[in-house]
Amino acid sequence: MTEEVILVDQQDQELGTMQKLEAHQKGMLHRAFSVFVFNDKNELLLQKRASDKYHSGGLWTNTCCSHPAPFEKPKMPVTED
Repeated sequence: MTEEVILVDQQDQELGTMQKLEAHQKGMLHRAFSVFVFNDKNELLLQKRASDKYHSGGLWTNTCCSHPAPFEKPKMPVTED
């Protein structure tokens, strides 16, 4: 099974879907999200991408990132005071 991403224009209007790998290879604009986890010392949890990842392998990056599936709708983020 291949993962699809939601293609969008500059105003985030949906244009259709495409396989994730193809969208990344072609540099297509698509929806994605990033997660940043901080502790009580305001330190950011990072991850190091696997060295064999097809893009940005071996680089340090945000806590987590991914893509919403075509059937998923965005929700407001959860915040803590």
